[in-house]
Amino acid sequence: MLEEFRYDESGQPLATTFIDYLEPTAREVPRVETLICEDAPSPDNPLGVKGAGEGGTTGCGAAICSAVEDALSLPGSITALPITPAQVRSLVRHGDGIKPSALSDGR
Repeated sequence: MLEEFRYDESGQPLATTFIDYLEPTAREVPRVETLICEDAPSPDNPLGVKGAGEGGTTGCGAAICSAVEDALSLPGSITALPITPAQVRSLVRHGDGIKPSALSDGR
């Protein structure tokens, strides 16, 4: 939701340090417990490991966008990733969706 690779008109990266590049920290990332169980090791290598890749993360961005739009009652308001904190604040302040005062009502 935070990471964005931006470039200028000549193709040079605009974020060349972590000061310029908004990256999630331990504070923003929820704790995740992982259990990996593989009962069918690969016979193709000495470690018996198989490639996993990130194929399962492909739909995550769309799911997060839908969740934010649903929470703000603004369907179709997010058309690109990443969803920055500034973008969400702007949608809350200037959109027709949920207002900050409604957040205290437990919605």
